[in-house]
Amino acid sequence: MNTSYLRTFIEVINLKNISKAAEKLFVTQPAVSKQLQLLEKDFGSELFKKNGREIIPTEEGYMLYKYDKKLLSEENEIYSMLRRDGDKMAGNLTVYTSSMPADYYIHDLIIEFSHMYPDITYIIKKIDSDMVFKNIEEGFTSFGFTGTPYKNKKIKNICIAEDEVVVVASTQKSKEFNSDTISLNELLKQKFIVREKGSATLQLFENYLIQKRVKLNDLNIIIQAEDNDIIKKFIINNLGVAVLPKKAVEIEINEGKVFILNIEGMELKRKLYYVYEDDRYFSKAEQKFKEFMIGKHKC
Repeated sequence: MNTSYLRTFIEVINLKNISKAAEKLFVTQPAVSKQLQLLEKDFGSELFKKNGREIIPTEEGYMLYKYDKKLLSEENEIYSMLRRDGDKMAGNLTVYTSSMPADYYIHDLIIEFSHMYPDITYIIKKIDSDMVFKNIEEGFTSFGFTGTPYKNKKIKNICIAEDEVVVVASTQKSKEFNSDTISLNELLKQKFIVREKGSATLQLFENYLIQKRVKLNDLNIIIQAEDNDIIKKFIINNLGVAVLPKKAVEIEINEGKVFILNIEGMELKRKLYYVYEDDRYFSKAEQKFKEFMIGKHKC
């Protein structure tokens, strides 16, 4: 029995789709189908069936899936203990990350990890926090980075950094205010440039507004954008105010291009997380990266 076929079987069941599994494994769809056929021939059992467009395991398939993950995890552990090439490790890591970790933290983590395991390659996909969790739940990845924890008990959240979310405006706009501290009512009169729905930054600010009995739709939102750098360009050119992570505007603040508007009673702290589903098969590279990230637990 070829254990690579077992890994293919796990991905097909996780993703409930042969073509998605083929995409993740960097092989062709016919190759995946052939491996599944060989597995069924080896075991003499039907291992999966179609439910509409989805592929789901049969009773025998679920039994194999359950022990398959355990077997491959133990194989990884044994290989790690017995291999004679020191810390040499190869493989690919597909990193799904929301914008804040992607823009300001991921590069340092990967640089450090690459020094430990130089033969690992990476694909980095920048999406919002909601999509990171969706990809984990749908089995397309085992882990990711987000700006918010998840309530699903199956998904573990490891805090790796802390930051503050602030309201910023162009320094040209400072003339409109008597001081750097303004009331919420004054803030609500401003034009807003905000992140897209699903952004952890926007969600944190929206939660604050809800506590003040204000709806996000009550704001005069003139632009929604998916990228902090785009938003900063609009702010610098005095198109409105924006809610951004403080880390994202440190350079612009120091250069005197933007300033922080202190809002009475508003203090928005946020944490950044490495998130993963514990009950999931991890490749050797993913397992090493998980151990590395758990060691980075900071808050």
